[in-house]
Amino acid sequence: MKRIITLTAVLVFCITAAASAAETLKEMFTQGTVKGSIKMLDYTRDFDTANTRNDIALGGTLYYHTASLFGISLGTAFSTTNDLGSDDDDTVYSVLGADENGNHKSVTREQEYFVQGDWFKTTVKYGAQEINTPYMNTDDVRMMPRTYKGLTVVNNSLNNITLAAYYITDSMGWNDENFVSISEAVAKEPGRATDIDEDKDLIILNAAYKLPTQIVKGDIQAWYYTIDDIYNISYLKASLNTDLGSANVYFVPCLLYQKSQGDELNGELDAGQAGFKLGVKIAGFDVQGAYSRSGDDGMITPWGHDQIIGQQVMISGTRGDEDALGLKVGYDFTKIGLTGLSSYVWYAYYDVDETDTVKDTEETDINIQYAFSGSLDGLGLRFRYAAIDVHDGDDYTDTRMYLTYNFSFTGI
Repeated sequence: MKRIITLTAVLVFCITAAASAAETLKEMFTQGTVKGSIKMLDYTRDFDTANTRNDIALGGTLYYHTASLFGISLGTAFSTTNDLGSDDDDTVYSVLGADENGNHKSVTREQEYFVQGDWFKTTVKYGAQEINTPYMNTDDVRMMPRTYKGLTVVNNSLNNITLAAYYITDSMGWNDENFVSISEAVAKEPGRATDIDEDKDLIILNAAYKLPTQIVKGDIQAWYYTIDDIYNISYLKASLNTDLGSANVYFVPCLLYQKSQGDELNGELDAGQAGFKLGVKIAGFDVQGAYSRSGDDGMITPWGHDQIIGQQVMISGTRGDEDALGLKVGYDFTKIGLTGLSSYVWYAYYDVDETDTVKDTEETDINIQYAFSGSLDGLGLRFRYAAIDVHDGDDYTDTRMYLTYNFSFTGI
């Protein structure tokens, strides 16, 4: 299968390249799009008893995507994270890499390299690429986004319906220098270390329907993920909202089931999560309540998540037999003339069947951020603080500071 996909992609590229050389190949490159982000990050996790984790880094990602010629375009990207004098007495957080001695390490890598075709409202992309699905995505909460190798096909030829298929062979995490196979990434998941000596690939199927009404707006999505002899995921999600006077009310129910299959190379697994988000936006406020209930086992999420409650540190569904309840209140200060300033406070309680290692946990998050405008458009400041209270355990705080600049332009 891999050889067939690779051969097909090479043939398409070669045929197109020959045709392009006789037409407007120069414009294909000079009219391309450049975009990127520059970040300076300081992440610290301070425990009551365990060693402090801290990374201070400067880096970002630079993307280049050519213009389309006969439906064909090319893309590449590079990411880097560079140590700014982090104390090696502190444990690496995961904004930076770690060397063989556990010390902070700078990393530079090629993030993307792909060929893309756009025909008949269908996008086909082959190569190393960032993708964003509920349970395989960039998970862009560190310096370098997660990225993947494989083939993706997204079709929008039917009214209000999107159909997609993904065949993914490899992945790179937040601070990896090289791709690893999908099965190797699963095997490295904390708490489920397994010696999987077979390469297994991931197939993702998706259908999404955008509601055609104006009274209730939103969409309904169905996702299926499968890795032979490891596990599969079935995921349903609806994102619905309606206007009631000056208020916008939204409701997001989710249902997920994850089950080991075949030879169960990563062990037996029977996990699930059901719940919802319910909120209202009015007069600059966004008030949201959320509830989730997890099955017998904790979920395996090595490539990002779309959990019902996903706070700065804690995530619902990663521990078995868990009830999670959250309340989030946000405010956009634009409503009182402070354009670009916003904040939120978020509290959640995670109730589990307690053991010696698994405890009830509370988390309170505070977030303040400011997006500049005018001549400083693209520049942003953000401060995040989380206090985590572990019942009869080691409490800790998590502090993250961001200075970011995002930019894009077309044509060279």
